[in-house]
Amino acid sequence: MKYIYGLNKSGISLITFLKNIEEKFICWDDEIKIREKLIQSIKKINFMDLKNIDLKFIDEVFLTPGISLNNKKMNILKKNGIEVFRDLEFYSRLITNEKIIAVTGTNGKSTTTKLIGDILKLNKIKNFVGGNIGVPLLEFKNLNIKAPFHVIELSSFQLESAPSFNPFISILLNISPDHMDRYLNFDEYVHQKEKIINHNKESYNIISIDDHNCLNLFNRNKHLNIIPISLKKINKGIFFQNNNIVDRFFHKDKLISINKISPSLFGLFNKQNILAAYVVTKILKLNIKKFIKVVSEFKGLPHRMEEVIYNKKMRIINNSKATNVDASIKSLINYNNVNLILGGKAKENDFSSFINYKKKIRKVYIIGKSADMIFYQLKKSINCEICKNLEIALNKIFIDNFNKKNFLTLLFSPACTSFDQYKNFEERGNHFKDLISRLVL
Repeated sequence: MKYIYGLNKSGISLITFLKNIEEKFICWDDEIKIREKLIQSIKKINFMDLKNIDLKFIDEVFLTPGISLNNKKMNILKKNGIEVFRDLEFYSRLITNEKIIAVTGTNGKSTTTKLIGDILKLNKIKNFVGGNIGVPLLEFKNLNIKAPFHVIELSSFQLESAPSFNPFISILLNISPDHMDRYLNFDEYVHQKEKIINHNKESYNIISIDDHNCLNLFNRNKHLNIIPISLKKINKGIFFQNNNIVDRFFHKDKLISINKISPSLFGLFNKQNILAAYVVTKILKLNIKKFIKVVSEFKGLPHRMEEVIYNKKMRIINNSKATNVDASIKSLINYNNVNLILGGKAKENDFSSFINYKKKIRKVYIIGKSADMIFYQLKKSINCEICKNLEIALNKIFIDNFNKKNFLTLLFSPACTSFDQYKNFEERGNHFKDLISRLVL
């Protein structure tokens, strides 16, 4: 019998599938509110805490990505030889003829996933877009979606335990410190990201080699079918030069001109996402003109470099999804004279790299649980102020800039998780937009 531990979106999707095929299972979530809600919506659901189970009845456990495989509650399973998997493993067992295009990276993976899905759609190729992007992997079965291609975003957590995972195209965008509260060290995090690389000769691997971690993985795996992409000039691969894609992999030296890039793909880091989507377009032999059209008209996901306001007086950007330092800095470097809002619950302890970009910053407004730590690291080099919450920070920004005639650039890119004051980055981002609408619109 299967045991499902953790009933967030992916867990609920999994038990929905098991109910549909009438397979018995036991499940549990430590949150009583979640259990009570499920009892009302799903009939005859069998809840049982792990400590109360006779383990001889359990064949395997599927653990929500939100719970660490190193959680102490998992020790009893390890002692009894019971394997623990993520939802990616269950999903992978259900794949038959579908071709999987899998995307991971510390930053940019959601945008790249949607971009590829949009390209397939414009080429009239039915596809399922899911995974960490918000639609659980098992929904392709629950919703009876029959599509030849699956474009899935994967977190490091999902990749941790999925031995049956076998993508047709694997994309690794970048690796920078993230989720250090879940891993023993950065090397372990890199190791989990590396699991997206497919060693099957009939598969393709796309790796951006712009950060040294990905470059090291590329150099170690050159014997595989790997296509390197970069924002810098490379001899054998695909790179950006001004607004041209230079293809030295599929062609000798071909230029693909991108005359217009959607505002949703603004910034250097988004060019990395465009390159990955281009390579997928070439592998699948899709129409390049349609690829260019999607890039020019792309509508981005909420809370990812989302322009809330852009006019002659101001530019206000909601980047609530930036939950680590690297993601925040990658958004910051695209602007000048920035009023930057940082803070929340920090994943990492070093924010000093913002000092390298102090010329980009007018002032930093710091909120949340980790505000004191961030302020202490930046105060000697950057004009900073601690604010109790987001509303106070925004009010302070508009007061500080009230009599200034300069163009106002306001970037909400917290570099921290939202869990100190919000349920998730979506709730945080929506609150930011609501506050802006009250203050400006």
